Amino acid sequence: MGSLPHFFKARRPARHGMAMLAPLLVLTAIQPTPAAPPDYTAQIKPLLRQRCYACHGALKQKADLRLDTWQSIVAGGKNGPVLTPGNPDKSPLLQRIVSTDMEDRMPPEHEGEPFTPAQAALIRDWIASHPTAPDPAQDPPESDPATHWSFRPLVRPPIPPADAATAAWAKNPIDFFIARQHRLHGLTPVPEAPRETLIRRLYVDLIGLPPDIATLTENLRDPSPDWYEKTAARLLLDPRHGERWARHWMDIWRYSDWWGLGDQLRNSQKHMWHWRDWIISSLNRNTAYDEMLRQMLAADELYPDDPDKLRATGFLARNFFLFNRNPWMEETVEHVGKSLLALTVNCSKCHDHKYDPIPQTDYYRLRAIFEPYQVRLDLVPGQANPELDGIPRVFDSDPAPPTWRYIRGEETRPDKSTPILPGTPVFLTKSPVPIQSVPLPRTAALPESRTGILETHVDAARQALAAASAAVTVAREKSAASSQISAPTAAADAATLRTAIQALAAAAADLESTRLRADATRAAWENPASLPDKTKAAARATAAASTARARHALTMAEAAAVAAEPAKKPDAARAVETARAALDTALKNEAEPSASGPAFTPLPGARWTPTRFITSLADDPTIPFPKTSSGRRSALAAWITDSQNPLTARVAVNHLWARHFGTPLVASTFDFGRNGTPPTHPDLLDWLAAELIDSHWNLRHIHQLIITSATYRLDSATAGSNNPAAADPDNLWIAHRNPQRLEAEVIRDSLLALSGNLDPATGGPPILPAEQEKSTRRSLYFYHSNNDRNLFLTTFDGAAVKECYRRDSSIVPQQALALTNSPLVNSSAEKIAAALTNFLPDPADPDAFVNRAFIHLLGTAATPENLTACREAMNAWRSEPAANESTARTLLILTLLNHNDFVTLR
Repeated sequence: MGSLPHFFKARRPARHGMAMLAPLLVLTAIQPTPAAPPDYTAQIKPLLRQRCYACHGALKQKADLRLDTWQSIVAGGKNGPVLTPGNPDKSPLLQRIVSTDMEDRMPPEHEGEPFTPAQAALIRDWIASHPTAPDPAQDPPESDPATHWSFRPLVRPPIPPADAATAAWAKNPIDFFIARQHRLHGLTPVPEAPRETLIRRLYVDLIGLPPDIATLTENLRDPSPDWYEKTAARLLLDPRHGERWARHWMDIWRYSDWWGLGDQLRNSQKHMWHWRDWIISSLNRNTAYDEMLRQMLAADELYPDDPDKLRATGFLARNFFLFNRNPWMEETVEHVGKSLLALTVNCSKCHDHKYDPIPQTDYYRLRAIFEPYQVRLDLVPGQANPELDGIPRVFDSDPAPPTWRYIRGEETRPDKSTPILPGTPVFLTKSPVPIQSVPLPRTAALPESRTGILETHVDAARQALAAASAAVTVAREKSAASSQISAPTAAADAATLRTAIQALAAAAADLESTRLRADATRAAWENPASLPDKTKAAARATAAASTARARHALTMAEAAAVAAEPAKKPDAARAVETARAALDTALKNEAEPSASGPAFTPLPGARWTPTRFITSLADDPTIPFPKTSSGRRSALAAWITDSQNPLTARVAVNHLWARHFGTPLVASTFDFGRNGTPPTHPDLLDWLAAELIDSHWNLRHIHQLIITSATYRLDSATAGSNNPAAADPDNLWIAHRNPQRLEAEVIRDSLLALSGNLDPATGGPPILPAEQEKSTRRSLYFYHSNNDRNLFLTTFDGAAVKECYRRDSSIVPQQALALTNSPLVNSSAEKIAAALTNFLPDPADPDAFVNRAFIHLLGTAATPENLTACREAMNAWRSEPAANESTARTLLILTLLNHNDFVTLR
C-alpha cells in the first residue's frame, strides 16, 4: 500500500490529551458528505416529462393517472396510489419502470425505450428520500395541448405602441414588434448598413446574384431618397426573383430529379423539371400561396384540363417509389405534414403522438387521403415519346382498396377489423371535411383527346418517314459511287441500300398505321358509330406495319450475316432464321386478322408509371385512367388553405423570415408542435401570418414588408454598439443583422455573373452531371437527385433531396480548397479583373481598382488598412518573374474571392 496523503498520516503523540484527537479530527473532517437526494423540480419532473407525460399528462391520462405534478402523482389513478414515499419497492411507479415483463413495463415497448439504469436509480433514490411537496409555483401542470401557441386560432395581434425613439427608427409594423423586444431587453439597434452593403444584400437575397458593375454604380450614385424602395420593388418584379426563391421552396418541398439503378427509374419521376419551372413561373406571376398549395395537392381534381397547373402535382409525383407502396405513402404523409403544416404526423405512425394530440388513427386517416393516387406522364404536343418529354402528374386510380392501421406501424401487421376512412387531424378540424368524388373531363380519362396529341403522333411518323427517305437517297448515291471502286465495297453498299429501302417501306407503313389509328382513336369520342369500321382499318394497317418492320428486320439480319466474320457466321445465320420466322408470323397475322396478330391499340396520350406492387415486370403494363377522382386531395387542400387553419400561414411566413434573415422565428421549422421550439417573436409571427392571409396569400407583399423594414436594413457590424454581449449573445432580439453564409448555388452563380459568363436562359430540362462543369447556366438547373449532386454545390452544403427544411452551414477545409483551386474560380478571377479595370475612369489607378473590387465582390468599402495591405501584395506580385499589372490584379481578385465576406451576406 502506498503512503497515505499527508492528512491521513499519524502524528507524534502530544503531552496533553487533546493532541491525541488530532488525527481523528482530521479523518472526520474529510469524510464525504452524504449525497443530496434528487431534486424533484430539476431532475425528476424533467425525466417524467420526457418519458411519461405522453400517456400520463395533459395529452392523455391512461388509467386516470397524471404524473405532471406532485399533487397528481400523490393522488394516483384508478388503480390506486403509485408512490409510497420512503419505500421504493412498494411504489408501483418504480415497479412498472423496472419491470422486465413487456406487458407490465412502463413506458410500453411500442411507446418508447425503457428508462436507463441510471434514470431508474434516480427515481429510486428520490422515492427513498421521503420526498415532500415542492413549491406549487415550481410545479405547474402540463398545459392543455389545445392552448399550445401554434394550435390556437390565428388572431392578428395589435401593433405595439412605440416610444419616440422607436417611432423615429421604425419603417413599418415589423419594426414595432422588434423594438418592443429591444426595450424589454435593454438593447439599442445598430445603425443601418452602408449603402454598398444594402445593395449587395438586396440583390443576393431577392435574385440570388450580385449586381453588375454598371448597376452597382448607378445605385451607389442614385441621389433620390427612395432609392432603396425603388431597388427593392424592381428586384421583386425581376424574373430572376422567381429563380432565386424557387430554389428555397424546392428545398422545403424536396425537389428531386429521378434516380434509380442504371436506367431503371425507382424514385421520383422523369422530366420533373416541369414542376421546377412551374414553381418559378408561379412565383414570378405572384400566384397566391394558398393557390400554389391547392395546385400541388390536387390540380388533377381542380384543373384537370390545364397542363400548366397539372405540373404542380410534381410535388406528389416526386414521392413515387417503384417497389413498395408503404414507403411511398409514409414519405407523402410525413412531408405534407412537415412542409405545409410543420406537424410531425409521421411520429404517430406506430403509436399515438407523444407530444401532440395526434392519435395513430389520424396518421392513417391522412394516409387514406393519398391511398388512391398514382403517377403518369402526360404527352406534350410536339413530342410523341414520353422518354424524351412529358409532364409528370398524379391521378387517383382506384379508391376502393381500404387503408388499414398497421399495428405498431408494421406493414406486415395490418389491423383489418376496421378500415380507416380518409380525414384530417381531429384536433385541428372543427367539423368533418366533406369529401365528394370529382367527375373528370374526357381529356383526363382519355388524355389522347387533348388538342394536338394525335397530331403529334402522326407528325412523329411523318418525320420518321422523311428521315428514312433521306437515308435511302444517301445510300443510293453511295452505292452508285462504290460500284466503281471494288466488288466487296459495292456489295456492302448495295446491302445497305436494300436495308434502307426496307426501312423506308416500314416507315411508310407506320405512317399509314398511325393515321388510321389516330382516326379510330378520335372516333371513340367524335363518332362512336364509325368506331367498328375504323378499328378494323386500323388493325389491318397495324398488321401491315408489323409485316413491313419484320421484313426490314430480316433484311438487316441478312446483311449482317453476309458481313459477319467466319467465327460469328453461325450466330448470324441463326439470327436470320429467327427474323425469317418472325416475318412468317407477321404475314400470317396480316392475312388472318382474326388470329392473335396485332390488334388495334388507341394512340396514347399519357403513360402510367408502373409500380411493382401492382404489376409484374411486364414490358408495357398499363392501367385505365378513370372518369372520376376521389376528391380526397382537393378536400385536404381546401382544409390546409382554409384561413381558419392555424398552421399554414404561420409556417409559410416562418420560412420567408428564415431565408431573409438566416434565422427563423421558430427554429424547429418543420415542427410547430409541443416538442418543437417556441417562437422568439410570437406576436410578430402571428401578425405576419394574418397579413399573409388578409393580403390574399400574397407572398410578394410579405417579401416587401420584410425587406423594407428597418430591421432588415440593420448593419451586421457591432463595433461601437453599446449593447452588452451578455444581454443577447445569440442575437435573438435582432439588434443587429446576423451574417449569412451564401447558399452553394449563389456562390457558383455569383462567380459566373461577376465574370460576365452567366447564361440567362430560363427553364427547360436539367443540365446532366457530365455537362455541369462546362455549363454556365444557373445552378438551379443542374440535375439534382439522391444519386447525382454536384460536387461543388455539395461542398457548400447544397440541399439534400430527402429532407432540407433548413440548410446546414458548415465550415470545412474543402470549401477553401474549392475556392482556391476550382477552374471556375480561377478563370472568373481573370475576367473579373479585366472587367473592373475597363470600367474605371482611370484604368491605371491601382487604389481605385482595389476600392471597386472590395465594393463589387464583398459589398463593403476598403479601409485604409485594406488599401495598404493590397498595395503591398500587388507590388510583391508585380515583382514576380513574368508577372505584370494584369497578373497582380487577377491575384488580388482571386484573394478576395477567397475572403470570408465573398461567401457571406452581411
